[in-house]
Amino acid sequence: MTQHRQLAEELIAEAEKRDGFRAGIAAVDEVLGGPSYKAEAAGSWETGHSENPTPWLPNAHSLLVLAMHHPEDDPRLDWFDRGNTAGNRHMTKISEELAAWLLNTHGVRAQPLPYHMEKGGVYLKDAAVFAGLGVVGKNNLLLDSKWGPSVRLRAILIEGSLPPGRQLVDFQPCQGCDIPCRKACPEDTFAQGQYDRPTCIQRLNSNRAHPIESGQRDSEGAPILVTDWCRRCEFACSVGK
Repeated sequence: MTQHRQLAEELIAEAEKRDGFRAGIAAVDEVLGGPSYKAEAAGSWETGHSENPTPWLPNAHSLLVLAMHHPEDDPRLDWFDRGNTAGNRHMTKISEELAAWLLNTHGVRAQPLPYHMEKGGVYLKDAAVFAGLGVVGKNNLLLDSKWGPSVRLRAILIEGSLPPGRQLVDFQPCQGCDIPCRKACPEDTFAQGQYDRPTCIQRLNSNRAHPIESGQRDSEGAPILVTDWCRRCEFACSVGK
């Protein structure tokens, strides 16, 4: 076993010690040459996320891609308040722990990337596919081979080159499916036969304009409001259930 392969396996094992986490390695060049970068993005999205963009770590050619299970019965992980979600905050913490482990254990530098492209991140669905974690389904979501669409993704930039995972060519969960995910969309985002980003953004903007009570109160006793993002297409999918 080569030194780089051993490091990759140790890193993935370290990540997957965390409950509800899966991990894989993707090559940066493959991700940057993936389908999302070649497509023309339609519609603008103001993320509202509090993360600050930072320059990428030099000489970093690999990504550790993290998938965290987000079950339907734990909606709080995706509730947005104070510039982020609880799930994202947890994944940031885990990413920082893994970057510190890499440096302290192996002397390899790593950089947790922001969630959004606009902040300096990568297209996470593409990265997860190249890392061998899943495929992109007919609902335009990453379908993890274990948990289906009920995952949240992050990536960590890694110095040097590690052997990437293999794409899951034999994992075809949408084959023969009657696509209940598309029928569940309240905005009919797939009306033209494919995902329409501007239509989906309309729904997300409506979610943000109509926050819900979190069940908690601030120091003055006022209810804390959160954005509850639409997940109808995710919940309608049978993969991973």
